[in-house]
Amino acid sequence: MQTETCQPPAEPLEIRYPLDKWPPPGASVVLGLQWLVILVPGILVLGDVVGLAWGLDAAARVAYMQRLLLVCGLVQAAQVLVGHRLPGLVGPSTVLLVGVLSTMASGSGQVYGSMALAGGLAALCGLTGLAARLGRLFTPPILASTLLLIAMSLAPTMRNLLYDPATAGAPVSGSFLFGLGLFLAMLFAQFRLKGLWSSAVILMGLVAGSGAYYLLGLGPLPAWEAGGLASLPRLLTPELSLHPGVIIAFCLCYLALISNELGTLESVGHMIRAENMASRANRAVAVSGLGGLAAGLMGVLGPVTYATSPAVLVSSKSASRFTLLPPAAVLILLALWPGGLALFGLVPAPVVGAVLATLLAQVVFAALHVLLPDGGRPDWAGGVTLGAAAIVGIIVSFMPPEVKEAIHPYLRPILANGFVLGLLTALALEHVLFRRRG
Repeated sequence: MQTETCQPPAEPLEIRYPLDKWPPPGASVVLGLQWLVILVPGILVLGDVVGLAWGLDAAARVAYMQRLLLVCGLVQAAQVLVGHRLPGLVGPSTVLLVGVLSTMASGSGQVYGSMALAGGLAALCGLTGLAARLGRLFTPPILASTLLLIAMSLAPTMRNLLYDPATAGAPVSGSFLFGLGLFLAMLFAQFRLKGLWSSAVILMGLVAGSGAYYLLGLGPLPAWEAGGLASLPRLLTPELSLHPGVIIAFCLCYLALISNELGTLESVGHMIRAENMASRANRAVAVSGLGGLAAGLMGVLGPVTYATSPAVLVSSKSASRFTLLPPAAVLILLALWPGGLALFGLVPAPVVGAVLATLLAQVVFAALHVLLPDGGRPDWAGGVTLGAAAIVGIIVSFMPPEVKEAIHPYLRPILANGFVLGLLTALALEHVLFRRRG
């Protein structure tokens, strides 16, 4: 996963391969590989985080990965061909990951039913042209608050991953120290390496980290269930239902997702001088919303266009949208290969936690970059908006369980959700209490 973030518009750059043309075969292979090494590890990590949180067994986690890869592959192809039609990488949304983890006490049926409904509403916003107007709610202080809240809301999840239950009785957790070391090593590698090697750090961290974890004897090596060569699990999730509080929570998550989608497209479009950006943006939100609707019906995370896309454009100097079609096909093929996906079940939880921490460290950087695009100082109102949202998010994320249980069931998905309540705080400060005249 490369977490979706909104970047300020970048300067136009010289490109080697234009938007609507295929590069030469050799270049297409290299460019497609670059997209893949960025995307696939992130999808697997996010899928594993959700599977572990739901307490799924190995077979159910593989089935979850299959559905997630299938949704991402199909939405990627749809965005390239009929959506924004830009070189934008599609993957599962971290905002929706936070929404799922913070509302899962309501049960999977209500979580994914509400996500499907919110995705359908987002698609309607794109089809009617309302998406661009909603994006204006997310000013730089709100965007920065959203990104920071994502990182903080996932802190309890990272804690549970890094502290392996097998070493819970030890005075100092070996799994945590190992995860911390791997986390620092991946950040160092990303700082030192360039190009494709830097993009592949997450993949290398998963493989090398897992090998080192078992060689050091920190945990028993689980059995690998080879499974079949080609099959798909049941795609639709049975017994979906709706809950007012969960619906509101996911509608707010989709507001943030729409803003991220629009910000990414603005950056990409400016870099390659794309035309008809308003139409592209509305189509992109419509496709992402329909993807979210399908993802909810399948019981997986909904997709979004990642803002790492401009960084890949800068390094590759290729604007060809067609180079993303082979990666989309690979995702669909991986979804048909449960035996290969079962290999990811060998990755220990502390390694998943270290990778997630590496990705979220970059989310915090993105939050600062959005708030301070020119390296200056924020104004008082913007800085306090970010700080207030962060404080509310921290307090609610670590709310005692007995306090959560005392909240009315209809209000619990909102008042016990650190991301949602922090985002509502930021919106109230920015657009009501600290509203600028003119």
